[in-house]
Order: sequence, then structure tokens, then C-alpha cells
Amino acid sequence: MAAETLIHDHAQREAFNRKTINRIRRIQGQLSALEAMIADDQGSCEERVLRARTIEKGMSSLINHLFECYIENSLAHDLGADPQGALSEMQKILKLINS
Repeated sequence: MAAETLIHDHAQREAFNRKTINRIRRIQGQLSALEAMIADDQGSCEERVLRARTIEKGMSSLINHLFECYIENSLAHDLGADPQGALSEMQKILKLINS
């Protein structure tokens, strides 16, 4: 039973990591497109700002995705073992997200 759980957890980690890498690659593509737009002197200022906002939203989505991983993996485990420590860690991460 423990081996099945390990494989399941490993498979979930791999799926999560694939999703994370795909998000990063989309952001990199958006950054490259914005860079090319500027280098080629294409698009209006408004179009450039819209692309930059898309990148910003992609980054926010990535941060939320990573935070969900933390909640599902670390925090869920730590709450049972060390509730005060888990709360402290959560506060530290929220400060990082909001700063």
C-alpha cells in the first residue's frame, strides 16, 4: 500500500511540475513576444502595456499555482504536526506574495 501511495504522489508531483513548467514557458513566450515587439518598434504603447499586463497576470497565476502546491503538500502535513509553525510559515509566504 505504501508503494502505491508513493507512486501516486510521484505521479501527482510530475503532473504538477509539468503544469508549472507549461505556465513558465507561456510567460517566457509572452515576454519574448513583447521584447520582439519593442525591438522591432511594432505596436502602440497601449498594445505594449496590454502585453505587459498579460505577463503580469500570468505571473500572478503562477504564484497562485505554487501557493496551492504549498497548501496541499506542506501546510496540510504541518498543521497536524506543528500548527503554530504552519501558521508562521503561512504568514511568511503570504507576506512574500503580497510584497
